[in-house]
Amino acid sequence: MIGVAFTIHSTSHLSTLRQRHADLRMNVGLFEQADASKVRVVRAKVPEELLAPGIEDSIVWRFRISFPANYEPCYQSTLGLVKPGSPGGSGSSNTSFGFPNPEPSESIVSLSFIKDKGEWIFSKNYTGGASTHSVPPAFRIGSLENLVIEQVVDYGDSRSFDVHEPICLLRIRDKTLATNRDGTPKKDLHNGFSFYVFNAQNEKAFTAWAEGKTASMEEQKQ
Repeated sequence: MIGVAFTIHSTSHLSTLRQRHADLRMNVGLFEQADASKVRVVRAKVPEELLAPGIEDSIVWRFRISFPANYEPCYQSTLGLVKPGSPGGSGSSNTSFGFPNPEPSESIVSLSFIKDKGEWIFSKNYTGGASTHSVPPAFRIGSLENLVIEQVVDYGDSRSFDVHEPICLLRIRDKTLATNRDGTPKKDLHNGFSFYVFNAQNEKAFTAWAEGKTASMEEQKQ
């Protein structure tokens, strides 16, 4: 009976530890053991204290990124018309640069769509920078069921990337192509949003890829 009781207690304790670990992975974002020379990404829960009170609605993605030594992060976002499998498009586009660190470093990236007074705005916040933009009316972010959502990773998982790989943290787009004024569909363009992280050492290659001038870069499948 003592052996049975000990087994039950041990199993219960192990189950509790596993649940705590799972909760930590969702709330904080824990990395799996991996090659330290890789870029690693996990999704973390948004702390309640960061959710602004009094707003009508909010949709937030928060990612924790681990960079290897000497990685120079560059963040590129497009809000308007986006391509389904690569950066670029048209609309509000912004590129910002971080600083290389001789030691491994981390960054928290928060991508938020906030509805206030009937209007949607987009806010991005990451280590070293932040900005806010109006969401085009044609991009119906409030109707998630009608959108294709591609996130680099979901809660409880982590992914690793080579330092030269572009990383699409988040892409949200309409299921159908955007249309011209005459009603004809635009080629490979959807109303939506995309956010990429890449090594600034590869800026020229990334820009050429975004402009459709080369296919030398390629993002991992979601």
